[in-house]
Amino acid sequence: MIGTASARNHAFVQAMGAEPVAYGEGLAERVRALAPGGVSAVADFVGGQLEATLAVLAPGGRNVSVADPSVARHGGHWIWVRPDGAKLAELAAVVDRGALTVEVAETFPLDATDRAFTASRTGHVRGKLVIVP
Repeated sequence: MIGTASARNHAFVQAMGAEPVAYGEGLAERVRALAPGGVSAVADFVGGQLEATLAVLAPGGRNVSVADPSVARHGGHWIWVRPDGAKLAELAAVVDRGALTVEVAETFPLDATDRAFTASRTGHVRGKLVIVP
């Protein structure tokens, strides 16, 4: 598994069991150096990565994006989360068992939602931003 991240997050990516690669200019070349035949799957969580995705995807590989619906025009899948109370309860049970951990980058009071939004837009948050009442 290969994971893109800034240099300051490479140890974190390695701890999750992936080979870190710096994002930005030259990304496709860095990924191809690790996987010369291409990768079997790409998951895009930021958008604007279609060119790099197609450059590193192996023939027959699969790609999905939560941020770029144009992937569908290139054989990929655009996925969107749909609220489902029962599935959320199952996920909460997995968290309660300790089988899934969620890194929380920062917690904001409800009246500071604007600050949370600003932090999210930087694109440099590692973990979730939580808004509490």
